[in-house]
Amino acid sequence: MTGIIPTIRVPVDLTNPGQFFACCGLLELADRLWPGAEGWFDGDAFCVTATDGSLASAVQEIANCVVENTMTPNERHRLDELSALTKEERIDASEKEKKLLESLRRELPIVLSGKLRFLVDWFCDEFSGGSRFKTWAGQQSVLDIAAAMHAGLTATRSEGEISLWNLARGIGLPFNFDSDLGGQGSALDIGFSFDPLAGSKATRIETSCKPILEFLCFVGLQRFRPREEKGENRFVYTAWNTPLAPSVAAAVACQAIQLSGANSYEFRLLYRTKYLKSFLPAQLFQGDRDE
Repeated sequence: MTGIIPTIRVPVDLTNPGQFFACCGLLELADRLWPGAEGWFDGDAFCVTATDGSLASAVQEIANCVVENTMTPNERHRLDELSALTKEERIDASEKEKKLLESLRRELPIVLSGKLRFLVDWFCDEFSGGSRFKTWAGQQSVLDIAAAMHAGLTATRSEGEISLWNLARGIGLPFNFDSDLGGQGSALDIGFSFDPLAGSKATRIETSCKPILEFLCFVGLQRFRPREEKGENRFVYTAWNTPLAPSVAAAVACQAIQLSGANSYEFRLLYRTKYLKSFLPAQLFQGDRDE
């Protein structure tokens, strides 16, 4: 207990890594909305102290922002032009150009604009290993997934109340950061892929997900990362227990800074295929293993 009264208090299951990193994302964006915001974990709750801040206003401001990628306006316009042509109307050169622009649309970093301005590019980071947490396949569009989860932010309100963990149906395919859903409904589990069925309402399979969790976790992973146990598919994060700004909290979360009395948790990635992954539930970290 810190003795500080939080302006935002969110129940959290710390054995769900998606919830943990979503709380990190909430703190990240709260600090941009209300400079100087600090956050901490207090038992089964995540707390944020921010002048004039509230969970409702934070979610509303996040919902008000625009989700795009780093394509230029000219590139977007050119892709629209080429997409409007039939394949017969496009010459070989323009067909190659269209495929290049489509790959940029799928793969480029995501930008939040409006009152909140934030760049998310951790999934492009091969150097320091951020890309290992990319849970989607190469032909899936990170922009489409992020935009769908962002659009679902307002679909989880119930009688005026807001929860970060409410389910929504028919929002779109999630990132699979939520470990409560991470082991369900994959193409490998079911025997066929959802993707070819998504183009028609008659065949589309509507899935449930927690869009605020998925979106905030996607944001949180930009700065906050777990510590990796090299070669073991084990990742460790620490739930800091004293009010900290995002810059310091991120160092504690990955155990670059040790904090007395703070619990740590470890989780694994579920490899559905070579490319598709999900976050699995975490357990209390018992310390490094002697091999």
